[in-house]
Amino acid sequence: MAMMIKIDKCVAKPTEFNVIKVTSALGDEVQQAFKTADKLDKKLDRPRNTWKAIFQYHGLIWTDIWGFEFIANYGKENQCRRQPVSLNDRIVEDRDSEQFLIPNELFERYFM
Repeated sequence: MAMMIKIDKCVAKPTEFNVIKVTSALGDEVQQAFKTADKLDKKLDRPRNTWKAIFQYHGLIWTDIWGFEFIANYGKENQCRRQPVSLNDRIVEDRDSEQFLIPNELFERYFM
């Protein structure tokens, strides 16, 4: 009996995108920014400084309860739920500014 499966070859087109690597220095910076924003927001009726920090750090957030997390596409129609972030993970932003969190192992496997 002949096999009916057909396997094609695919070649990815070269593409350019932005990448943010999560480092301990970045984590410290984000944590400090969110603690400062929280102090400033206590005087306001809305968490404006926290919102500003989320945009400034491309969706990376820090809370005292949950720690370091990522919200992909914050403030957009396709905003994602919070995701835990690990050291050396990458935030990839494509040319349409859509964001993806990619674990370090996968990023190194496919992009390095």
